Amino acid sequence: MYLQEILEVAIGLVFMWLVMSIADMQLQDWLATIFNWRAKALERTIREMLGGSQTLAAQIYNHPLIASLYRGQQKGRRIRLPSYLPPDKFVMALFDLAMTAGTEASPLRRIFKDVHAQLDQLQSDPEKFKMAQEDWVAILGAARQIASSQITQPAIDSLKLQIQIYAEKYPELQEAIDLALPQLDSYFQTLIADQRAAEAAGQTDQTLRLIRLGVLAIQDASPELKTTLTTLLQNAEAAVERGEQAVAAARANVETWFNNAMERLSAAYKRRAQLIAFIIGVILAAIFNVDSIYMASSLWREPTLRHAIVAQAEAYGASMTPAVNEDGAPTPRETIAELQEQLSVLSFPFGWRTDAFDTGGRQCTLLPLNENQVFGFPSQDARGAPICKRVSNFPIDLPGWASKILGILISGAAAAQGAPFWFDILRKMVQAREVVTKKE
Repeated sequence: MYLQEILEVAIGLVFMWLVMSIADMQLQDWLATIFNWRAKALERTIREMLGGSQTLAAQIYNHPLIASLYRGQQKGRRIRLPSYLPPDKFVMALFDLAMTAGTEASPLRRIFKDVHAQLDQLQSDPEKFKMAQEDWVAILGAARQIASSQITQPAIDSLKLQIQIYAEKYPELQEAIDLALPQLDSYFQTLIADQRAAEAAGQTDQTLRLIRLGVLAIQDASPELKTTLTTLLQNAEAAVERGEQAVAAARANVETWFNNAMERLSAAYKRRAQLIAFIIGVILAAIFNVDSIYMASSLWREPTLRHAIVAQAEAYGASMTPAVNEDGAPTPRETIAELQEQLSVLSFPFGWRTDAFDTGGRQCTLLPLNENQVFGFPSQDARGAPICKRVSNFPIDLPGWASKILGILISGAAAAQGAPFWFDILRKMVQAREVVTKKE
């Protein structure tokens, strides 16, 4: 009996929520762009994946493969981090970091930390310091070469002999070298054990071996990452038995790990974005007094208003698209001004209304402190005479305030659903109304 009227009221409400949603989306996109929320959330997730290591996260972002994604995106002098990382680039950067950690400075720097400290104390004798530094660089080069090739016990013994000769040549470093030699021997024995285990499992791929060495070297920087990568590499080794390439399998495993983390990030970001959209929607509804309960009541009581809104909704829905372009998003002032203009054109019963009233001779003030003052907004009439105004459509009792707050919350929640959601519903409702109208 009242099906057409109910549909028209629903169309009016959905139409209003659609307009609110567009403004909500624009404001949220503007805030996300200004504060770089997506990029910060991605950086935090990358850091968590790397075991909470800020150093490793910085090395990933500074890797040429990753840095090329955002170094050109500068705003003034501020470099903005990327909001998205391709999985393949992340994997290649991580593998390169791991291989460098396994054969370069990471483990050897830790082992020879005291030697470097003692070496710096020779700077008082520049000529001796230069010779000692050149000899030490040659020893480190030999150590790295051993770590990155097939490790043998004779090669390790030869390196230890070179270090002992170096200590005799520079006795100031003898104590630090004596402490470092057992650690160096333990490090290489670990590499030999890992090498033998790989050979026993039929692993001959040199690249995968370097990655495994790097995983061992990452232990100190991030034990959690070392455990994660070790598990992923073990799964890659199992793929060899199925005739797959170990490095390709390892890369696929790490990409899957990365994609899973990105899926969790997307889900968390969507939940946060939904909350922010709700807060923005409530603020907009409160500013413009967009009360869904009062709107529904007004549309139901006033057929003329209802028909006008439905006609505007049909024309509006036929011409607009709900997509919001993030590039060049309007400012909050432009968005709010546009929203106010659209709602005004739609003739919705919204907004806070101020009317002049008789003060009874009392002073008009925003903060009445005595009986000679009354709450109101000082203003002027058309002739410039001073008058006092106050909001005339404020609720006057508790049920009224409860209804007002509930109506604003409903409007805020509706605006948070997004313009595409309401646009699709609006089209379906308009089609349903056409069917009902034809039947009647």
